[in-house]
Amino acid sequence: MSNTQVTEEYFRVTDQVPGQVWYWAALASIIASATLQLTGRKDWAVFVGQWPPTFLLFGIFHKLLSEQQKRA
Repeated sequence: MSNTQVTEEYFRVTDQVPGQVWYWAALASIIASATLQLTGRKDWAVFVGQWPPTFLLFGIFHKLLSEQQKRA
């Protein structure tokens, strides 16, 4: 698969996901992490607590690249 094909496939899949989904996923994982911490599952809380930056970066990455794709 060429780089162009990979990029097109990425956008074909992610364009179906509204931008707000990434932010809600980050918020949900923060709440889930806090809940896990309060219930004594500290290892799981740390694991889930590392997800929000990933979701936020996916949202920013997709927004930047989709704007760039529209210009080209």
